[in-house]
Parts: sequence; C-alpha cells; structure tokens
Amino acid sequence: MGAGESKPSDNKPKVVKIDRTEIPEAYKAVGVSDNVVKRVGGADHGQVTALKSQLDQEREENAKLREQMQNLSALQRRNVTGALPPPPGETLEDIEEKKRVFEETVQRVEKQFFNYQRENVCEANEKELVACLAKNKGKALNCQALKAPYDSCIVKFRNEVLAAKAN
Repeated sequence: MGAGESKPSDNKPKVVKIDRTEIPEAYKAVGVSDNVVKRVGGADHGQVTALKSQLDQEREENAKLREQMQNLSALQRRNVTGALPPPPGETLEDIEEKKRVFEETVQRVEKQFFNYQRENVCEANEKELVACLAKNKGKALNCQALKAPYDSCIVKFRNEVLAAKAN
C-alpha cells in the first residue's frame, strides 16, 4: 500500500470534560472506562427525547401542584388567623368547601411525593463497591468485577420503576 492509498483515521475518541471541583473527594480516584464513555455518549436518541419530554411534563405538573399548595396555604393562614373576614357573598359553607379542597390537595401531594420512599434495592452491591474503592484508593480497576452486578441491579430497578409508572 502506498502513501496515496492511506487515509488518516477520523475515529477520534469523544472528549468528555469533567470539572474536578464538582467531584466529591471520595470519587476523585475512580476511573472511567471507554465502555462507560461509549454507553453515556451513545444513548438512544429516541429514548433520550422521550425521557426529556416526560421530565418536562412532570416538572410542569410539579410546578402547578406547588402553586396550588402555596395558594391553599395562604388561604388557610388567612382563615386560621382570622386576619381577614371572608369576602362578601362567601358563606360558611364556601369556606368549609375550600378547607375540604385544601385538605384533599394536601393529601394528594403527600401521597404522590412524600409517603412512598423506595428502598435502595442495590444497597448491598453499592456498599460492597464503595468498600472496595475505599480499600483500593487509586486502584479502581481492582474493583471492576463488582461494577457489573451493581450496574445490572440499577438497570433492573430502573426498568421496574419505569414499568410501574407506565401502569
């Protein structure tokens, strides 16, 4: 093969820049393999788009719920403190109805955001990996065998959560 037949390779690796100040001290010695970089950089565009739209939708819903909670909290403070008399034309039944709506909204928000905390199903894998990394400071590759079970546990749990949300 002559010099005219050779082509320079355009397969340069993607560069990922990480600001070291954002990394907690415990993770500064952790290395990232090429497979991780490829997996992060090569995410399915359709899946990413779907997840982004779902996230935007949930953020909008959360913002509306926050606004409702603020309005209802302000209404309750006014009615509890008695600082303002009820507006003209508003009866005791109207005030009771607003209180009932407020309580229902509080219960719904608490149910959706505060009552259910998922357990860390991958806690054992996580503790084992963190212990190995602490024991092998600067030698993250010594703990590489523990990473695959932890990753598969996370993926399995994520899929279960997404399947539960879809239902």
